Amino acid sequence: MYHSQSADADLRSRKCGKSMNNNNIQGDNDDTASWSDEVAQTTRQPYTELLTEPIHNSQSAEMSSETTVESALHRSSPSKSSSKESEVDEVGDDDMWCNELQQKDLLLPEVEPKKQELSRKYSNLADIAIRLMIVLVFFKLETMPAFKREIHVEELWLYKNPIRPDIVKSGDLLFLVITVPFVLTSLVYAFTKDRRDFRAASWAWTLAVCMNSIPTSLLKITVGRPRPDFYYRCFPDGVMVLNETASALGNALLDFNCTGKPSIINEGRKSFPSGHSSFAFASFGFVTYYVGAKLHAFDARGRGQTWRMCIAVIPLIVASLVAVSRTCDYHHHWQDVTVGSLIGLFSGYISYRQYYPSIFANNAGKPYVRWPNLKQSETDSIGEPGSEACSSLLGKQTSKWC
Repeated sequence: MYHSQSADADLRSRKCGKSMNNNNIQGDNDDTASWSDEVAQTTRQPYTELLTEPIHNSQSAEMSSETTVESALHRSSPSKSSSKESEVDEVGDDDMWCNELQQKDLLLPEVEPKKQELSRKYSNLADIAIRLMIVLVFFKLETMPAFKREIHVEELWLYKNPIRPDIVKSGDLLFLVITVPFVLTSLVYAFTKDRRDFRAASWAWTLAVCMNSIPTSLLKITVGRPRPDFYYRCFPDGVMVLNETASALGNALLDFNCTGKPSIINEGRKSFPSGHSSFAFASFGFVTYYVGAKLHAFDARGRGQTWRMCIAVIPLIVASLVAVSRTCDYHHHWQDVTVGSLIGLFSGYISYRQYYPSIFANNAGKPYVRWPNLKQSETDSIGEPGSEACSSLLGKQTSKWC
């Protein structure tokens, strides 16, 4: 009896334990299910929030994520990122300047061919008219009376040299002044067929001769210095006729009553400066600049080569002989010859530089483009190596674009 009761109690305890175990397992399963539901809700919540948020929030999130990635990349490889950014900036600058240059080319006005041709003709006619006017003024100045300068007694010996014929006559000098540069430029054109160079050289040497004539003649008639042979121009027979007067300072002056021809006497008062010297150096000086530039005798390409220099200075030697001859025939003083030579050299060089670059430049001998195409000249000036426009616009990309 007692044994059966204990067995029943044991059976009940087993059943209770089993039920308790089942309850515990079920509770654990319920806890697991509830935890999995919470995890699922937490994992689904960001996606549901992203789907429900506006579009601009998603874009800002993407931009923030990209910024985060870029910052991480910058921190990981700063040198690489900085180089990439500099390349991107340079490429962007190239594209920007390229577009600007293309727009500038499009905006440049095209000169109509007919209008440009008319402007060229008018300019050429104006240049020819100016040269002709200078020649007319020169001949007019040659006939004007010179200033009558008083002569002191103590300086009379300067003007009592005998009358000598011209070693270099005025007609012969005028022929050489015109013929030598014309023949030289014609020969260069015959060999090179460079019409632009021949045209520039013709404009240059004609301008040099014309520009030299005006200051020379003006100084002659305004200074009025007597020539070394003025005494015998004034008194061909050598008998001096004068009235001696006294100035306010007490110096004795000689008031000549000349008996010679008025034209010869007037010419005798035009000693300063020497016209032969100025015209010789204006024309032959241009020849020296022209030949020296063609041979590169004065720039870096011809340095150390004596034959180039010797050929270039031959015209100057000829001009110097013409100038010295004016003192040998007693037609000029040495001061007249010196100043006249300087005037001729200056006139020749100024005229040469109007159409050619410096004789010391690397591109010496190449004439300037007198009538460039407007669009072409603008683009050439931008793309010229070493130009300011190219360096300022393109900066570090000059080697690529220029």
